[in-house]
Amino acid sequence: MDSGAVSPSAGDPRDALRVGNAERERVVTRLNQAFADGQLELAELEERISVAYAAKTAGELRVLTADLSTPPGSGAVEFVDRQPATPQDLRQALLDLATHKINAKVERDRERPLRRARRSEMVHRAGQRAMVATWATASVITFTIWLIIGVTSGFTSPWFLWVAGPWGAVLLMRALTGRST
Repeated sequence: MDSGAVSPSAGDPRDALRVGNAERERVVTRLNQAFADGQLELAELEERISVAYAAKTAGELRVLTADLSTPPGSGAVEFVDRQPATPQDLRQALLDLATHKINAKVERDRERPLRRARRSEMVHRAGQRAMVATWATASVITFTIWLIIGVTSGFTSPWFLWVAGPWGAVLLMRALTGRST
């Protein structure tokens, strides 16, 4: 990196703590803001970002932003002072995780009947549309045949109504009463 960067304070024990992705992302966000404010050049930004993603300790990250002025209202990049986890902390974390998983399962189980009812309603509507389309197709075909016969050899009784009428009446009653079978 460039020689203008400030080294971390030698006596800060937090500088030896390992960092996670969240801390690295906060530093990268701060570096991008410094670039936008004109504090860094593009080459220097790219170099610092690559160092930030490779950093393993808080001290390595602190060096990257130590020479940058703090933009108004943003506050300096802070690192969380971590304490080693106690057995009680680990038990609590496991309990929280188990509770979260149980609550998620309960929520899924609660929503399952609603999803089934919606799916059943969609299937029912699709079936009704298919029945009406079949009826309409058969009615149009029989009406067309009746019309061709009527034009060529004289009109007779409207026999196509014996196909379209009862079938249409059954479909209409099913739609009005809401019966599915």
